[in-house]
Amino acid sequence: MSAFTKISAAAVLTLAASTASAALITETGSFGTQGSSTDVAMGALNEKITIAGFDAALGNLTGVNVTVYGQLDSSGTSQNTSAANGRADVSINIFQDWKVSTAAADDHIFQGFMLSYLTDESSTAGTFDLATNDTFSYGVSSGELSTSLTGVDLSAFSAGPVEFDFTGFAQTNINNSVDSGTGAFINSFATGSWGQVDVAYTYDAALPPSTVPVPGTVALLGLGLLAMRARKSA
Repeated sequence: MSAFTKISAAAVLTLAASTASAALITETGSFGTQGSSTDVAMGALNEKITIAGFDAALGNLTGVNVTVYGQLDSSGTSQNTSAANGRADVSINIFQDWKVSTAAADDHIFQGFMLSYLTDESSTAGTFDLATNDTFSYGVSSGELSTSLTGVDLSAFSAGPVEFDFTGFAQTNINNSVDSGTGAFINSFATGSWGQVDVAYTYDAALPPSTVPVPGTVALLGLGLLAMRARKSA
């Protein structure tokens, strides 16, 4: 009498495997309008940009790169209402460091103390070609200045928010002179600033667990089926 022994195999076991992939996300904040001399006054500058910080739900933060931008623009006019020919010259002077500071990285100075940082003139010194009722129009700019901050503290961006303070003091001077006699001019000017902060976060993005068969379990199941077949044919 042949005996048949039923071999039961458990359901195939599975293994949850978690994987991660490198990812990049950026965050930006700004004030003013780039190129504008009137939007945000660059007299006593005191502007703040707040960055929300890294969202820990995205994964594990591995790096932070912070780039800061600044620009100063000034424009204006000088009308000679004198009877004699005249001239006009303008200078932008920095009397307090124009800089950005934050507790999350080293400070950066766009421009320290400097007389005549930006200049323009209606004619070279000693020449007077601005006739009566003529108007001299000027426009000067620092252009876009930028740098990556050093000493970045990753933990500060994980905790968030992070504040960046843009400060400085600039003075705009327009000087007028005439060839002879009494001078009279009508001057107007505006000096403005723009700033921006770009933060790039690199991180390991955690992916959802994936279900895969355990190779050893599949092999055992195969051996069990072979055993069942062998006993049945005995």
